[in-house]
Amino acid sequence: MMNAIFKRRSVRDFLPAPVEKEKIERILRAAFEAPSAHNRRPWEFLVVTGKEKKEAIAGMSPWAKMCPSAAAVIACCADLKKGDPGYETGGDPEDALWEQDLAASVENALLQITEEGLGGVWLGWYPGKARVNAFSEYFHLPAHIVPVALIALGYPAKESSPRDRYDPQKVHWESWEP
Repeated sequence: MMNAIFKRRSVRDFLPAPVEKEKIERILRAAFEAPSAHNRRPWEFLVVTGKEKKEAIAGMSPWAKMCPSAAAVIACCADLKKGDPGYETGGDPEDALWEQDLAASVENALLQITEEGLGGVWLGWYPGKARVNAFSEYFHLPAHIVPVALIALGYPAKESSPRDRYDPQKVHWESWEP
């Protein structure tokens, strides 16, 4: 797995080739294996492969222009009924950790994308109201389902080389002082 961590790069240029359903299912299985606060697992996924729908997504954000050329776009959504204990009662959201749960799930998916020989890019969707609303309306999401992030994926048009981003200046031991 450490190999996938160091090999993973944001890929925005894709070959015009479909991705096998089995690979997409393994990516989703990896996403489901993410840690989750209180084991709530508030994630839901919408897989989009249709050209017209991917073009619609591209029109929802200036950062989503690669979506039409991606083989698939996976919308990683939060079910607030599962992820926010106060959602239906208006209670204290202090224990609502669905954003962290979804982030872990997205990272698992990205690592599996790398393992599958594919490339992908994480598109932050939430909390941008215009993006969230446009996506929710277009795909008819229920009110308690929030699109948190999208992953555009496919076969990369070019190979990316691994690099080491470790920065010891950003590591603090025992306290913040040098």
